[in-house]
Amino acid sequence: MKISISNLTILLLSFIAITACDLKSYNIDKKELSEVEKKLVGILPDSIKLISIKETDIDGYYEVNFEGVEPLFVSSDGKYLISGDIYLISKDGLVNKSESRRDFQRKTEIDSLDKKNFITFKPVETKYPIYVFTDVDCGYCRRMHSKIDEYLLLGIEVNYLAYPRSGLNTDSYNKIVSAWCSNEPNKSLTELKKGETVEENLCLENPVEIHFNLGRRLGVQGTPSIITEEGKMIPGYLPPRELLNLLETNS
Repeated sequence: MKISISNLTILLLSFIAITACDLKSYNIDKKELSEVEKKLVGILPDSIKLISIKETDIDGYYEVNFEGVEPLFVSSDGKYLISGDIYLISKDGLVNKSESRRDFQRKTEIDSLDKKNFITFKPVETKYPIYVFTDVDCGYCRRMHSKIDEYLLLGIEVNYLAYPRSGLNTDSYNKIVSAWCSNEPNKSLTELKKGETVEENLCLENPVEIHFNLGRRLGVQGTPSIITEEGKMIPGYLPPRELLNLLETNS
């Protein structure tokens, strides 16, 4: 049976009740994980991928991760399912443990990529590298790129990752692939963001699909989506000076 994402939480309640016996301890071995995956994959649509079931630092709760879906937390007895952020109450106030985990995931995923597959605009001296999921037909992406020299003057290194909002194998996808396949990718990307055309070049060895799928895993909802060196996500366009102020505050 296939289900929609909107029904995922309801079905997970049933799934967790059935498989609670598989989650008896914090040490989930490969055999147990394989059995859990088999049961879950059977009720999920092909578009949703189970990434992991992990222990947490909250006694009696596990974190369930799906591609393109926010993490869910389940009690080890299978009675409770929590959707949302988990906060640690400390002497210094509330600490968003869920957002810290997302920052770590984003940083880890970005760091694992081959840097040669970015289209990078590099300042004379880099103070703050950022990683930007971008689309060539997005209005705010074009506005951001029109100020690329201002970002560079402020020491902000802009590393572009491809995220065609219309999806794979679309007109926007073909355009952005052509930029990445160009002998002069920086020039081609700039021309496309000015609304100009470039020669179509759909080389096989391009990272666009990898970038697009990564963006979905990291929760990119629109473009531009900026990720800082620490893994924090800044959704949307920010003018150069505002972005610098935010980067200085978060560093």
